[in-house]
Amino acid sequence: MDSKDKRILELLQENALATAAEIAAEVGLTTTPCWRRIQRLERDGYIRGRVTLLDRHRLNLGVSVFVAVRTGPIATQASGWPHSGAPFRRSPK
Repeated sequence: MDSKDKRILELLQENALATAAEIAAEVGLTTTPCWRRIQRLERDGYIRGRVTLLDRHRLNLGVSVFVAVRTGPIATQASGWPHSGAPFRRSPK
């Protein structure tokens, strides 16, 4: 990967919709060699895909959140929690 490849990646990251001609002009290449470089970067896994970001407010979309929680072993106290059904104990004031 040379400096032109890195610049191509920067430009695509800024604007994934930029044409090969636009990128070529910025990088100092003609369109065909620039397009071949983009294809090689995709083939070699440097570019995994192209993404379109939508404006959720303009589309009146809510927010969906997916959460996964993984816990470790639970330290039990003398009360036998969690099996005793008494998960909380009052502490002395």
